[in-house]
Amino acid sequence: CPLAATTREQMAPFVLVAKEGPGYNPPACSPPNTFGDVPETSPFCRFIEELASRGVVSGCGGGNYCPTNPVTRAQMAVFLIKTFALAFP
Repeated sequence: CPLAATTREQMAPFVLVAKEGPGYNPPACSPPNTFGDVPETSPFCRFIEELASRGVVSGCGGGNYCPTNPVTRAQMAVFLIKTFALAFP
């Protein structure tokens, strides 16, 4: 589905697995979570929490991550630059 939007929660495992390799699986989530709108039951929780602990993501405001919001091109650039520790000119 090349024309479908990618969500913020989908982007989390995408960048971490791209960096760490196939089969990468961060530790399970346990309360308290960094973001109020990402429960432990979410299959994306562990990836979102890992990105937060690495300083890659800080949420969308109000203590939330907005996991089902689409990722903008600007946000995707931040995901990639911070995850891969790329230099930004």
